[in-house]
Amino acid sequence: MIKKILFFSVIIVGMFAGSLCAQWSSDTTKNTAVCTALLNEQNPQICSDGSNGAIIVWEDYRNGNWDLYAQKLNSDGVAQWTKDGINICVSTANQTAPVICSDGSGGAYVAWKDTRNGRTDLYAQHINSTGGMVYSATGSSIAVAANATAPDNLAICTDGNGSAFVAWADSRNSISPTSTRPDIWMNKLTANGIAWGAGGISVISQTLGQKSPQLVDDGTGGCFLVWVNDTIPAASICGNRVNAAGAVQWGSLGVRIFSVTSGNTDASRNPQVCRDGSDLCVVWEQIDNLNSSNGWNILCTRIKSDGTNLWNTSTSATDVSGDWTGDQINPVVFPDDSTGSNGHNGMLVVYQSIIVSSDIVMTRVLSDGLNSKPAFPNQLFPVCQVSGDQTIPKAVKTGTGEVLIVWNDTRSNNSTSTYSSIYAQRCDKTPARFLGPTGSTWGVPVSNIVNSNADQVALAPRTNGGIAAWRDNRNGNNDIYAQVIFRDGSLPIELANFSASALPGGQVLVNWETASEKDNAGFEIERRLISDPNAPNTFETLGSYANNASLRGAGNSNSPRNYSFTDQPGKSGVYEYRLIDYSLDGERTTHDPKTVDVGDGSSTNFSASPNMPNPFSDKTIIPVTLATDANVTVQITDILGRRVATPYNNSLLSSGSHDLQINSNGLSAGSYYCKIIVTDSGTGNVIWSSPKAMLMQVVR
Repeated sequence: MIKKILFFSVIIVGMFAGSLCAQWSSDTTKNTAVCTALLNEQNPQICSDGSNGAIIVWEDYRNGNWDLYAQKLNSDGVAQWTKDGINICVSTANQTAPVICSDGSGGAYVAWKDTRNGRTDLYAQHINSTGGMVYSATGSSIAVAANATAPDNLAICTDGNGSAFVAWADSRNSISPTSTRPDIWMNKLTANGIAWGAGGISVISQTLGQKSPQLVDDGTGGCFLVWVNDTIPAASICGNRVNAAGAVQWGSLGVRIFSVTSGNTDASRNPQVCRDGSDLCVVWEQIDNLNSSNGWNILCTRIKSDGTNLWNTSTSATDVSGDWTGDQINPVVFPDDSTGSNGHNGMLVVYQSIIVSSDIVMTRVLSDGLNSKPAFPNQLFPVCQVSGDQTIPKAVKTGTGEVLIVWNDTRSNNSTSTYSSIYAQRCDKTPARFLGPTGSTWGVPVSNIVNSNADQVALAPRTNGGIAAWRDNRNGNNDIYAQVIFRDGSLPIELANFSASALPGGQVLVNWETASEKDNAGFEIERRLISDPNAPNTFETLGSYANNASLRGAGNSNSPRNYSFTDQPGKSGVYEYRLIDYSLDGERTTHDPKTVDVGDGSSTNFSASPNMPNPFSDKTIIPVTLATDANVTVQITDILGRRVATPYNNSLLSSGSHDLQINSNGLSAGSYYCKIIVTDSGTGNVIWSSPKAMLMQVVR
């Protein structure tokens, strides 16, 4: 049994929330293990189970060849099928590159590449809600042809009626024995089997090649199909609509969504799609070969249900990212849910921007298809812009005009360790960011373990959030892990009124409050010193419900309860205090720490007050108090975390009170953060730093 503690007011202190089961962890170093079998697992793909859970499929080498295994997690994160997953295709050949979508009844359809016939064919499986294989134990063929040449670029989508469409690039009808010019082929997966034969059907065939198909249901039992067309002089973006019977609706060649004008060699690639009502939203990557040093850009347009381009012509498109230097790649698209005068919505486009390092950005294209937020030329709204690289965003809708975004992140790399983590952010159409530390909001960790790599993240929607799955080598080999992520950033135990404050005499008072408790065994308080670089970077337990009656929980209670704990660190400095709560079955939930500046009990301590005046145009004053003679450094950074000024740099000041004067010289109008660092004048060790960066406003 697991507790659930509700509070009168909610403060966002973490990112995982509200399940009634212990399987969803709130600890970013634990998460939920999906598969930890021997050897390696990789390439997880995920879809919703329709009941706030998820079905995950992955490539698995436990049997000495690449097989496909799957697992279902319910809304509480509890595995529903065999531990470490079920084998969805019993074969000694390799099964790779799976794609997955929901069957609408708690199960899923999966398609993949298969080498059992000595070449690459395509097979599929229907898994029912209980983990049973509906098709043959070895799967059913969807693209098997003696003269097929490596079908590639699989895509899958639901038809909205319990079946699924699969599309791929297929070269079986190449124009010469040595040509690998692909066409677009499709098949349909149903509850009763494969609808369009073991080889599938050709839906798009032209003189030059077609590749990179993308699918999304059209809302009427059919689907929209978009692909890259190898036209002359350069690759273009084309589309068609396919009905439930496999017949194309926009002509045998489809419609040209975007192509370059004669003589222009600009190329397009990597289309991504979503449906908005009866419209088709399309984004893609495009390179301007007249200015190729600026790399790949993001373009988009909106297609009506009859194939008409609402925003552009076949030789024009809406420029999402602008011609920034570097590459803007890996787009994901959603409607912005803001209907304009034309009766249509705009779009939210999330993508990766590689200018100096790799960041995650977002642009909102307004309903007219011309304007954006942020406005041109600064339309790259930063979702996450910190040190290291943030790559390959995935996203799901979490509400009207907002999305939850996850990505691979290397911000935690340092001189002694290199590893990747998974981070998340929620953004809306304003645009605005909502998750992360105060003053930066650069996202919150989903999985963050020192010297461990988490990558290949996939994301499925659920009510009020999403479920992420990824490849993870925390155990030495590659495994599959998962985590629920809620839109408000809260933990499985919602927390408010948790505080740590300094008292006279060098003491610290820790307070927290519950409104109700379920199966609550009690709490532990942990502490670590963060102002001394020589101190251990680990938390120590100060008190536990196991031996301190004041920390024992109420078990089950519907009435408010207040708790407190008093600590005497014995040494001045900046500390973090962390609250841990335990359920009756031993599940441990860790809440984000609170920072407190602790004095040594003397009348004089280190402190800094907010700058005055604020805002300011010429100069401002920061009152500080020093407990001893020390070197003082003042660092000013912009809102992106870039240092722009250091008005005091190891300046020796005497003990007592001082007014630090900050001039606005060299600072443009805008918002800045100020951090004060005090070091020992003899050893250079940090003896105090301002617990929070002060927000300063410069006006002109």
